[in-house]
Amino acid sequence: MSGIDAVKRIVETEAKARKIVEDAKTRAQEVLQKAARDVEAARQAILDQAQRQRDEVLSRAKIEAEAEAGKSDSDTEQTLAGYQKAFQARKDEAVDRAVQLIVRG
Repeated sequence: MSGIDAVKRIVETEAKARKIVEDAKTRAQEVLQKAARDVEAARQAILDQAQRQRDEVLSRAKIEAEAEAGKSDSDTEQTLAGYQKAFQARKDEAVDRAVQLIVRG
């Protein structure tokens, strides 16, 4: 092989090497961009799932709080009814005693 042929081969090899390096850089950039998109998609999916879970927890908590409030209202009404019944019984007793005192009088 002559010197000129050797130089031609070296130049061709260097050109191929530069092409390979450029292709590798381009491919690496594409891989990085795809990875960034995948990371963003995964992040968004996690955020969406967290939001759904938050909404479910809040919804359950609201239902439970409303049920507890209803039970508390019912308990309060029963307690008030008991107090009112006891008050009425004492009032009736006091009226009966007053009437007896007046009648005996």
